[in-house]
Amino acid sequence: MYFLPKANPLYEQISTDKVLLPELLEKLSKGHFTGYLNYAAPGFESYCIFAKGKLICAVSSEGERDKTGFEAITLMFDKVLSTGGEINIFRMTADLAMCSHALLLGTKILNGDDVRQVDMKSMLARIKGQDMNGVVRFYTDERSAMMFYKDGAPFGFYRDGLRTIDTSPNEARKIAALPGARVEVRSTKSIEELMLYDLMQMVNLHKLWEAAIVLRISSQPQAASAPAKKTPLETVIPVGQSEEKLAELVGDLQEVAMAYLSREGRDLIKKCIDEAGGTAALLDNDKTEALLKRIEDEARVIDNHARIEEMIDLIKSEIAGRLAV
Repeated sequence: MYFLPKANPLYEQISTDKVLLPELLEKLSKGHFTGYLNYAAPGFESYCIFAKGKLICAVSSEGERDKTGFEAITLMFDKVLSTGGEINIFRMTADLAMCSHALLLGTKILNGDDVRQVDMKSMLARIKGQDMNGVVRFYTDERSAMMFYKDGAPFGFYRDGLRTIDTSPNEARKIAALPGARVEVRSTKSIEELMLYDLMQMVNLHKLWEAAIVLRISSQPQAASAPAKKTPLETVIPVGQSEEKLAELVGDLQEVAMAYLSREGRDLIKKCIDEAGGTAALLDNDKTEALLKRIEDEARVIDNHARIEEMIDLIKSEIAGRLAV
């Protein structure tokens, strides 16, 4: 688990059901956002650090497994679709974003050494002499505090529970003096150098999101095939399970449509199903065929350049997979 400062929150504990993550990341980039997005699910966490709209790093962690860059985003998308979770966004200065990069991906100078075994005076002199950019973090099992450095000079301090960046090192010193306290030191490049690397320019977020959706659909267990005389859309659901299964199916169809048409895709699925008489239409082959034609026609009006045929094929596969007996 990583420990980044939580000063200046922009949004906290937002359910992933309420946002489309690729769009959110794009909005942060286009809005020249500086800070970080954190995604959290049980046993999993991701961090995306922005500096003036540039995505300078992404890290995803699950157990002992850490992924960075392209792989971190892919893993995060997969987890959002399979598990859900919460999103938190915190504003920062560019210098703090630089130090956050050090915490996630910086060079490890000290890695959890016992404070009593470290000559901190010499260590701080080394930081100053080398014009280091990065973080000195003191911690115990219950407490944590950080000292942020730019060009070898401290410019801010933070401890767990604060909502602001402190100007005094007193609390950090108190935590460093606690029994069993440990210290880690991380360094990184200047913010100008870090901003030369922008993941937003290197990956197609919507392609990754679409791929994650396809992977999720293909990995779902398929029930036994329907009798040969029926088409995949002529389906039967056991009494007592229909409402739950149909609700899950509609949610999956909305996810597919959002991958191709963004938020309008989700609204389109709801609108067409409502106009078809509700989710029960998905149990009738003729009504489902008419529904699919309506979705296809209206999707082309929304975005004629989108891969509508591919979207409809995925929707058909999802209906067949979810409702097949």
